[in-house]
Order: sequence, then C-alpha cells, then structure tokens
Amino acid sequence: MSGNVTPSPSRSLPFAALDAGFILERRAKTPDDNRITLEPRLLYLWTPWRDQNELPIFDTGIPDLDFVQLFRTERYVGADRVSDANQISLGTTARIYDGKSGRQKLAATIGQTFYFDTPRVRLPNEPLTGRNESDLFAQVSVAAWRSWNVNMGLQWNSLDSRQERSQVRLQYRPDDERALNLAYRYQHQRLEQGEVSGAWPISRRWNAFGRMVYDLQDRSSLETFAGAEYKACCWRLRLVGRRFVSTRTGERDTGIYLQLELNGLASVGSSADAFLEQAIRGYSSTGVTR
Repeated sequence: MSGNVTPSPSRSLPFAALDAGFILERRAKTPDDNRITLEPRLLYLWTPWRDQNELPIFDTGIPDLDFVQLFRTERYVGADRVSDANQISLGTTARIYDGKSGRQKLAATIGQTFYFDTPRVRLPNEPLTGRNESDLFAQVSVAAWRSWNVNMGLQWNSLDSRQERSQVRLQYRPDDERALNLAYRYQHQRLEQGEVSGAWPISRRWNAFGRMVYDLQDRSSLETFAGAEYKACCWRLRLVGRRFVSTRTGERDTGIYLQLELNGLASVGSSADAFLEQAIRGYSSTGVTR
C-alpha cells in the first residue's frame, strides 16, 4: 500500500430532502362511474460534495432510470459512493379506476430531474455530461380489457433528441391458468430484444410453458426453453429444458430442470418452479396470479 493512501478511509455526509405530493380525485361522468386521480410529486435533494477517491469500489453502479429512481435520495446503487446533489425532481401520475370494481384501468406517469449544480462525484469511466436535466421518463399501463394488459415505457434524451431506453409489454391472461406474453426492449447502442413467453394448460392434468428471447441486432436467440408439468391429486412433476447464453463472449449452455413436488410436503430436484416464476411474467406454480 502506498504511503499516500489512508489505511482506514472514512466519510460522513449530511443531506437534506423535501418530498411532497398530494392526490386529486374526481368522479367521471361515464356509465362505469370511473374515478380519475392526479398525483403530482416533488422532491428537492441537497447533499454536499466530498472527495471519496480513497474509497474502493466493489459493487456500486448506476441503476436504470424509472419513476422510483427519480425520487430516490441517492443516485447510485451500492454504498461505495455517495453522490453530491442540488436538484429537484418533478413528476406526476394519472390513474383511472373502474367505479364498480375498483380495478385500475389506466396509469400514466411522467417525470424528470433538474440539476441546479452538476454532480461532481463520478464512478470510473462514467461520462461527465454537464446537462442541467436528466432524461425524461414516461410510462403507460393499460388494463382496460379484461384479458389484456399493455405496459409501455420510454426514457427520452432531449439533448440529443433520441430514445435511450424503451420497452413494450403485452399480456393476454384470460384466466388464472393461462398467460401469454410478448415484449420488446431497446437500449441505445446496447441492445434490441424481442421476447415471447407463456404458460398454458393443454389438458386437465398437463400444462405447457416456454420462453424465447431473441437478439434483433445479432439475429440470434439469447435464451430458449420449453417444458411441461403433470399434475396428479397429491403430486406434480415439472420438466424444463433450457438453452441460453451463459458468458459475455456468447458461449451457450444447456440446462435441464426436473422437479417432483408433493402436495403439502417438500419438493425434490431442481427448483423449476422458482425459475419459471422468474422467467415467465404472470406464471405461478399454483396458478397465474400476476
């Protein structure tokens, strides 16, 4: 260790935050007696700058921008760096609820952060933009039809007039045992992907499920799996075969998941149910619930 490096580096930073919001609600003159809400929110954040270059960086990174990130009091994920801040975040969400069932039919969100001072704390290789505002974030979720729901998100760079990130997700779920998903994801100069997944009963005792993630830039499959489940009165058996990219260099691997589950008791074998619930939006080992 160099003699100029502090053997036990430390830091202490105060911060101040003002987070305020309110909800406006009214009844719409529609046959369903819909309720409409408007939910504006403001966050002012101040954190002084401290030189933290003596602290090592283990797992700190910059999260993707979304509405939650706009109103966090820390720019990074991880404790290796604490960003300085003198900024205000503004956003609002509008919602429409069915007046009879209370089910949310539509939600639209938009928000942006404005910097009074450009943050000086930086991670290695993090570019210094010098901008006075963050990208604009917008999201729309529609569930106006019983069996369909759509989610769309956009991160817009107003300085360069381009989209940095976008995604569209479409789901068809006619009941608690059936779900089909179609998705598209884009990140500027990083990825462009399409995805299709689903879980569907093919008989009283058999269920089928599968997923494919396709790289539209390289025109190759990133992940493909398919499987089946057999349900009896006291047990169920799941079998899944998977082919996926396992390394950054593009090497592929093959996995087989086999699980025997006894109702009311423990399961034996690979955790296929946990893998499927994570991979297929809307799938649950006890039925489609999301």
